[in-house]
Amino acid sequence: MNKKNFLVMFAILLMTNILFSQNVTIDVTLLNNSDKNVDLKLAYGKDNPTLASAAITNDHFVIQTTVEASDLYALTFPSKQNFLLCLNPGDKVKLTLDASNMQSVPEASGSNSVVFTKKLTDMFVSRQHVLDSLNHMVQNNSDQKYFVNFLNVFQPYNQANANVADDIKAAIEKNDTLLALNAKYAPKNAVDKKSADAYMTAAVKELKVFKNYFASYRNFATNVATTVNIAALGRIAGFDDFFITKDAYISTTDDHTASIESLFNNYMEKVDAILTDYDNQFYDGGLDNNKNKINFCNRIVTMVNEYGSRLAAAKEEMTVSSNIVKTMGEKLFTMAQNNVQQIVAGYQQQFDAYNEKVSKEAHDLMLANKEELATLMFLDNFAQDKTLQADIVKALHEKYPNHTLVAERWNKMNSATVGNIAPELAFNDPEGKTRKLSDLRGKVVLLDFWASWCGPCRKENPHVVAMYHKYHDKGFEIFSVSLDKDKNAWKGAIAKDGLVWPNHVSDLNGWASAAAKIYGVNSIPCTFLLDREGHILARGLRGQDLSNALQQIFGE
Repeated sequence: MNKKNFLVMFAILLMTNILFSQNVTIDVTLLNNSDKNVDLKLAYGKDNPTLASAAITNDHFVIQTTVEASDLYALTFPSKQNFLLCLNPGDKVKLTLDASNMQSVPEASGSNSVVFTKKLTDMFVSRQHVLDSLNHMVQNNSDQKYFVNFLNVFQPYNQANANVADDIKAAIEKNDTLLALNAKYAPKNAVDKKSADAYMTAAVKELKVFKNYFASYRNFATNVATTVNIAALGRIAGFDDFFITKDAYISTTDDHTASIESLFNNYMEKVDAILTDYDNQFYDGGLDNNKNKINFCNRIVTMVNEYGSRLAAAKEEMTVSSNIVKTMGEKLFTMAQNNVQQIVAGYQQQFDAYNEKVSKEAHDLMLANKEELATLMFLDNFAQDKTLQADIVKALHEKYPNHTLVAERWNKMNSATVGNIAPELAFNDPEGKTRKLSDLRGKVVLLDFWASWCGPCRKENPHVVAMYHKYHDKGFEIFSVSLDKDKNAWKGAIAKDGLVWPNHVSDLNGWASAAAKIYGVNSIPCTFLLDREGHILARGLRGQDLSNALQQIFGE
């Protein structure tokens, strides 16, 4: 090779190296910095070597290095802070970063990748700022604070009051039992020697239970009602219905309490005295004397006839009053909860509106930059948007088919797993016409792998046919993939089993079926249920499980 040719070849090699491996410059100003140095590494993988380093002087550093292709990198700091960025050959990146919060990017220029990163990061940061601001406003909203405080005070008060209402109704029922004992053992308002023992045993037992039911009221009146003043919680504007209900509850509770005091207090004083006397005489042996026993029994008879009859006469009124107290308490508690929820919902609506706006802008920005490798850094933020993910991964795969992260995404997206878009199938039907699975988008599709020689498949076919006829008019289709090798056997089974839908395909390679490999099918029958957008909803549905799934989608 002569000197001239050598120089030409050298120039070509030099230009090739410049084209495919170019210098990049990263010029960074740091805010709130405490680190002294920084490293540049690949952003993914394990034990990545340091590609370049720089000292941080006066909160500033510059890294110059060479990159062979677009990729994702990380600026790593001793303080364990990392900043991810996409670098392309020839980039001259200029950044201002906040070392106290690497999620924020105050300034970025020098490449489309970092400008895109800043724009999208700003959107996410602004959304978080709005959310934090609205949360702060909720917590400090005076109306919300009033109702939360009301609920904290009212909940134990209302529960205790409801328990009193239940126990008062039970006490009234127990009073009926005492009156029934009087009617049985003292029909003439006195017991005789023959019935004294039975009456005393039964009456004392009922009086003790009667007393215990009333004890909850005494506890409420002494320890709850005297320390909690619902009326003193005050009022706020704009919630008239709530305060009307609150006033009615207080009034009803006061009336109910007054009725209890009127009907029970003197009665209970007598009950306490009789039970105390019973305990004293029982242990002293005073009730062994028949005369004392009869006198004691008649004291009970007289007390029950006097106070118990009065209480029985008010039974319906007291029962209704007790029920009203409970019902109004539940209503007031629910209204307070609803008011809190409505207040929070107002702020939630503000956030939802802002979030919808930001989400659309972020979605559009991702699509506009779908060939940017930097989109990989944000793709997981759009986990629910399967269509966007599919569009971006497809675009990246076309541009970077050999990139490790892109390939992982591509393979995962194209695997036949629940939640993914169903991988495309395009094979010939019995007449040689190519039928594509994607042509059924907009329909709910059962992708059914079967074969004419498969006994369980043939046994399941009548149910599949029934589901097709039941739901076809509502948007249900079937795409059948046969693992047959014999075309005539395949066609004969279709006709014999009444598989009337048109989408039957096979490459007639049996278990070597390309479609089966794509979907990882190693046993049949095997089904995949797809939604109208082509996502895989479920795998392996047969019999009643398939019926249940279709009923849930279409109804009866």
